[in-house]
Amino acid sequence: MKYFAAVTLAFLLLAGCSKKNEQSSPNNDTNKYQVDSSDIKATPINASNESFTLEYKFPKGKTYQYRLTTITHDDQTIKMDTTLHSNIVQNIIYLIDLTPVSVDKDGVIEFNLMFKSVKLNATADGKEYNYESETTTDSSEIKKYAEYKALTGSDMGLRVSKKGEILDVFRTDKVVNNFLGIKGYTDSVNAMQREQLTSNMVEGAIKPLLYQIFRMTPDHKMTTDSSWTYKQPPSQMMIFKIQNTNTYKITGLEQYGDNKLAVINAGLITDISGNNKVTQQGVTYKFEKPTTSAGGKLYFNLNDGCIQKAKTYTTIDISYSMEGRGPRGMQRGTKEEVIKNNYILERL
Repeated sequence: MKYFAAVTLAFLLLAGCSKKNEQSSPNNDTNKYQVDSSDIKATPINASNESFTLEYKFPKGKTYQYRLTTITHDDQTIKMDTTLHSNIVQNIIYLIDLTPVSVDKDGVIEFNLMFKSVKLNATADGKEYNYESETTTDSSEIKKYAEYKALTGSDMGLRVSKKGEILDVFRTDKVVNNFLGIKGYTDSVNAMQREQLTSNMVEGAIKPLLYQIFRMTPDHKMTTDSSWTYKQPPSQMMIFKIQNTNTYKITGLEQYGDNKLAVINAGLITDISGNNKVTQQGVTYKFEKPTTSAGGKLYFNLNDGCIQKAKTYTTIDISYSMEGRGPRGMQRGTKEEVIKNNYILERL
């Protein structure tokens, strides 16, 4: 099952939220998909000695609305007897509602989570693809984009710690049922397959999007020159072992209406290890170490306890050569792929 191309990279950074009275209303159909990629216009505060915590609070009594935009550029070149080039550009906008329903004694927040709508625009080698969950009615198109249609409109549960750790995503059965119904698989999937599908959906699709809203923060007081790191779990990329470490540095405080924002610069340190050669079925592949970069800027709202807005990016360059004997004798070739992801998260 294919999920969102926005989560192609093994490393995801940060993202944020924004202020209702100074941003476009998400209920206005004319501007709900109008993305604002500019910095927040706020007033710097001279507060070098002020201390604060980056705790997620989300006061009850209102619904927090977000617009998450993911922009992916995937460029591939394969050289063998001939040269093949492929270029994909994909833009996906998610409108997300988070309604806090309870907070326990440890500060763990439970939310009602709903993906209100999804809009996709893409071009692949000159062909255009478009989908919008609220307006696309053609059954063949809905089936083609079943993962997006199934995701929207279903009320799910979410538990997050005050430090931004996503503890649980639950009440996802309706999303799975919707997907199976659209695809026509409702009666052909057993309980074990359904359980695996649910796990794939949560871990491979929903959580990576929520990681753009919730990021792990320190459990101690911070100041305007504080920095910290967060070591991600190890991952695998082709034949290499990847260890990513997110880096963060607070660069100042800003006044944004009645709210105070902490401005944070983000980066990434990547350690790549492993052998660069592998032979399979008589073909030898030689991989170059992938080159990666990531960074961005986010604004943490100290009053509401959430990320007010963020703009982040990730880039990875993958290349390898291959050599082996085929039906037409010895064959050689190379492949290079560059994937660039940009993320913009706004609180509406």
